[in-house]
Amino acid sequence: MPLGRKTRRNPNEMTFTEHLLELRDRLKMIILSYFIALIFWLAFPTTISLSNVGSIITGEYRPIVSLVLDYTVGLTGGLFKIIPGRLVSPLEIYFIAAALVAFITVIPIIGYEIYAYVNPALYPHEKRLVWPFLAAFLTLFAAGAAFSYLIVVPLVIRFMAIFADIVGIEPELRLIEAGDYFVFVFSTVGSMGLLFTSPAIFVLLVRLGIIGTNVFSRNRVYFYGVLYIIIAIITPDGWLVGNTVLFLPLVIMMEIALLIAKRIEKKRLGGAYSAPRCKFCGGEIGEDDVFCPKCGRSQE
Repeated sequence: MPLGRKTRRNPNEMTFTEHLLELRDRLKMIILSYFIALIFWLAFPTTISLSNVGSIITGEYRPIVSLVLDYTVGLTGGLFKIIPGRLVSPLEIYFIAAALVAFITVIPIIGYEIYAYVNPALYPHEKRLVWPFLAAFLTLFAAGAAFSYLIVVPLVIRFMAIFADIVGIEPELRLIEAGDYFVFVFSTVGSMGLLFTSPAIFVLLVRLGIIGTNVFSRNRVYFYGVLYIIIAIITPDGWLVGNTVLFLPLVIMMEIALLIAKRIEKKRLGGAYSAPRCKFCGGEIGEDDVFCPKCGRSQE
């Protein structure tokens, strides 16, 4: 090897200390990205103008997180009135909302940093699964959060208004403590976003051969029973209709995921997948081979 020429070190030869240092750097990037996103949501104005400087003093300054809060309050449709409850509740809500939205903002960065950290330990066939899984995970999370935020939460609020009418609570007396309301909204949205990612996780586990589709098929009733209980815990209305609105889309997605997973499993067990080949010489290599047995070049 010529002097002065650097070669790529095999990641598997990294020392424990080097792994810790790399993990530290990845965590620092995630934390830095999160604080940048947090400051953005806390302080960035909804409109940029010179008058924003004076509006901070007069109390008219509107940070961008206020758009999220305003829309969230609007989900009540005027059926309930949000009250502070405690003196410090508005400040707590302001920071909690910004913190949650900032976390959602940096989820792609968190996913990339995790991937970059474990990437050297992955085999070539495993690396090909990462990006499709991340895309499906993020898409399903966003779909679940949006579905909960735009449909489920307003629906639950309207059901609660119906019960308020039944028990004789006048509209002007329908008061909700702000902290309870925003915790309900954000916890429901976040929980449903995570639940919606279940199909992507299931398909990935089947693709890696960790579980088989027959496990889910045989225990479908028990799985859906547990899923319904989780949804009932997440939604505070405790009513059959509200839980069903959340339950049915998840059942449909899991059944679709089962069909996809069965096709993948059939190909994998039936040998339909052709043996992978070296991207340099075209020679046949094993799925777990990092180096080509013919030319010796790395497949990473």
